[in-house]
Amino acid sequence: MMKVSINQITPRWKDGKIVDVQIYFTATTTDGSVNLSGYVPIDSFTDSIDFKALEDIIKQKVADRILNSESPTA
Repeated sequence: MMKVSINQITPRWKDGKIVDVQIYFTATTTDGSVNLSGYVPIDSFTDSIDFKALEDIIKQKVADRILNSESPTA
């Protein structure tokens, strides 16, 4: 299991509107053998923040990137 901590949420603006956000995170396995840090871009962001949902999105995007060598913007 991996514990994800969201450290920062940075909105990116265009014409006075948020077009996407970058979610900066750190993650560690429960036994401490794996540590990750980075950010993932999220383009479907709303005014309310569901941190559990963001953690799930981060886990999925990181897994996709590792397993499929996908671009973080894909």
